[in-house]
Amino acid sequence: MALGNLILDETGTIDAVRELSNDEHGIKNEISLTLKGTIRGVEETTKWTYTALARPDGSVYGEGTAVMTTVDGEVLTVTGRGAAKAAGEDGSTHFATMLFVHTDAPRFADLNHVGLVGEYDVAPDGTAVNKCWEWK
Repeated sequence: MALGNLILDETGTIDAVRELSNDEHGIKNEISLTLKGTIRGVEETTKWTYTALARPDGSVYGEGTAVMTTVDGEVLTVTGRGAAKAAGEDGSTHFATMLFVHTDAPRFADLNHVGLVGEYDVAPDGTAVNKCWEWK
């Protein structure tokens, strides 16, 4: 396995958090998130809805879907999953992620059959940074 070029570089904020459950499996929240940045240097905005399960052992598992729209009107759908340790002393959470893209946009169609390996960081104030590289 080798990582290729940086494909996705974006920052944003959590728009809303809603608790879905709190039981012996952990606390499960639904998160709405808006990110802005670039995909292969093209400006884009991504709207995510994902769930994050904070488990009793301190691990966090998240999964969700997103719609990304480029400045040129291209639409990409994204599915992602990630894992993290519980928030650190500073209250931030660092996820290791895997994203999959699907689009009819010719400029990005090659991403339909590759995975994007990433890092997604969320600060206590709800700001977020997402970076993903092509997995070759």
